[in-house]
Amino acid sequence: FDEVTMLLQQAEAPFAIFECICRKKKALGGDPCQVTNRTETCFATGSMAHAALRHGIGQEIAREESLSILAENQKQGLVLQPSNTEKAEFICSCCGCCCGMLGMHKSLPKPVDFWASNYYAAADTDACNGCGNCEKRCQVGAVRVSEQKQKASVDLNRCIGCGLCISTCPEKAISLQKKPKEVRPPQTREDLYDIIMSHKKGRFGKLKITGKLVIDAIRTGQPDLLR
Repeated sequence: FDEVTMLLQQAEAPFAIFECICRKKKALGGDPCQVTNRTETCFATGSMAHAALRHGIGQEIAREESLSILAENQKQGLVLQPSNTEKAEFICSCCGCCCGMLGMHKSLPKPVDFWASNYYAAADTDACNGCGNCEKRCQVGAVRVSEQKQKASVDLNRCIGCGLCISTCPEKAISLQKKPKEVRPPQTREDLYDIIMSHKKGRFGKLKITGKLVIDAIRTGQPDLLR
């Protein structure tokens, strides 16, 4: 939370707040969010905010109001997900029941393999009183309180290091620990795209491209596409 707050403090103006499209989609389908009844929880900053506001998406708010909303999002149990760049362009506030991306990761056996995080949660079983706050707040099912021992434990294959379980522990029995190897996001969106494209040009990337060409050749009846 502190690091995401710092990103928002350092972000370029303007700031735009808009409805979470994932939460809105679920609500329209008769499946409202189980974490919050608020929909305006996601932010855009700088050029991204300019573009959104220019197209009538969201409304402009002050930096101070953005920080206040961010704190409320964290308090209610939403996972704060900034853009995958050092310079934040947007910050989503997500739940495991509505967010498409978080929901997809939640369904995987090892979400941590697909999540760039520098932290993980660690439980102190001696201090834990088994209240279950951490288990309720975890959006990826990484924290469990044993019915037999009444103690919390963290599945490190599932923990994404968001820190939601930390803030409401009455005994301070769960904490965030820094991973030994730090992951630094790309500096800009352009750098991120360059990294994505470089991976696509690798061995498996070439296989994917070749596969697409074969499918297109069969679909269109144009074998010249394979030359």
